[in-house]
Amino acid sequence: MSSELPPALDNPREGYIDRVLYRPLSRPLTRLLLPTPVSPNAVTIASTAVGVAGALLVGSASRAGVLAGVLCLVVSGVLDCSDGELARLRHAETRLGHALDIGGDTLVNLALLAGIVHRLGRAGAAPSWPVVVALVLGVVGAFAAITWSEATEARRHRVACWENRVLDGVLGPLTTRDWYVFPVAFALAGRLDWLIPAAAVGAHVFWVMTLGLLLRALRTAQVQGSAPRVRQ
Repeated sequence: MSSELPPALDNPREGYIDRVLYRPLSRPLTRLLLPTPVSPNAVTIASTAVGVAGALLVGSASRAGVLAGVLCLVVSGVLDCSDGELARLRHAETRLGHALDIGGDTLVNLALLAGIVHRLGRAGAAPSWPVVVALVLGVVGAFAAITWSEATEARRHRVACWENRVLDGVLGPLTTRDWYVFPVAFALAGRLDWLIPAAAVGAHVFWVMTLGLLLRALRTAQVQGSAPRVRQ
């Protein structure tokens, strides 16, 4: 097998951090896993387990625990890139694998927020239950909207429209690990207590915008697709 993996293995929806950090580290791992019986779904499950553990450790009281959590999140990100590469090389992409991948990412994101809430609780700055419930509902709404957007991608791409460019170029990448920069930014600003309310509002804004643009794109594709063609 060649030491270089084809660039086509990259995920077109990946974020900036994926491209500069996780993807270069995942390639050597994928080369090691390819001749083994380890399945892409097994790698996805391992990525989720390590990511959830790391996300919860971020809420640890000790600096060592936080550092261990960040390391676990990096390992999780590398595994999350490798599972897709492995599936594409083996021509083993399935709906189950896609669902596991999206579901795993969502679990890690929720665990990271739970770890932060736990840390804030120990500091006496825990958000209220209505805010937490609003956040969970917002994340579920965002998950549903982006899943529907991906499921209808081929249909809405039948026509070129600005809604598709926003969905694919702006909103899609926000569902990647790039959002991890927000907890870091809030922490550096000394306002980690603002993160959960901001995330709750942002999640609802995200799914409402995604749903609105998606419906417009699908309507445009349907209208233009059903328009009678002019005979030349």
